[in-house]
Amino acid sequence: MKKRTLFLALTAMLAIAGTAGCGKNDPTPKTEEATQAAGSQETTKSGENKKEASKKIVIGGTSISKVYYDAIKDIFEAEGYETEFKTFDSNPVVLEACASGETDMALGQHKKFVMSYNKNNNANLDMAKPYAMYTGIGLYSEKYSSASEFPDGAKIAVMNDAMNEDIALRILENQGLIKLNADQKQATVADIAENPKKLEIIELDQGQTVTTLSDVDGACVFFTHMAAADKDASSYIARDSSMINYPMGVIVRKEDVDSDWAVAFAECFKDPSVQEKINKAFPNVFEFYTSDDQVKE
Repeated sequence: MKKRTLFLALTAMLAIAGTAGCGKNDPTPKTEEATQAAGSQETTKSGENKKEASKKIVIGGTSISKVYYDAIKDIFEAEGYETEFKTFDSNPVVLEACASGETDMALGQHKKFVMSYNKNNNANLDMAKPYAMYTGIGLYSEKYSSASEFPDGAKIAVMNDAMNEDIALRILENQGLIKLNADQKQATVADIAENPKKLEIIELDQGQTVTTLSDVDGACVFFTHMAAADKDASSYIARDSSMINYPMGVIVRKEDVDSDWAVAFAECFKDPSVQEKINKAFPNVFEFYTSDDQVKE
């Protein structure tokens, strides 16, 4: 009897010790279903990361901004992304495609132009940081070498979108050709208060200002359009003083502005090889930011 009692006690003690050991090492033993579920969760998480890294980014721009895309494409895709570039005829159409979701990104527009587009079209686009670069707008002429040489009634072409028209008119004002109403923050032709030479101001799409240069006495043209037309961007009579505050870079819908892919693409503009390729294609056209603090917003 004593032997049987001792045997039962030892059996109970071993059972308790065994249970305690399992509790310490594996408090919730995994069933086959649990193991499979855990593996599925890990696969899903890994799959999501892979999907983000391999996301196909559709990028819109004009033929000019395709140069920026071509300079960046290989570096960006080396990070695991796939890209496609769609070419559009004008910058407003590029922004429309991005706002509608036809593309994920727009290239080639400065930020203030984008903000103006948002206001006029009830869109929600923004620029990812870091900012890439800025360009300039110059007053050019194939007939005259200075603003004082423009004759009475001279024809001067300017951009017809409000943001860039204001910059062009400020250039003309700084050269003493016109005087604008002092209280206008974004001037148009209607805001010319004085026009002593009775200049004929012709409003055109920004891409047409360079193509009409031979037909007018002068034109305010983006450096980029001059370079794209194989003209010397540095041959201006006068240039703007404000474009440093008009950053160019990666335009996306606002919900994507901090996304990994948008920021990664923006950072590619900092790569020396990218800057070299862009400068080779567009000499004397761009200045690259070293800090976002250079921009006064």
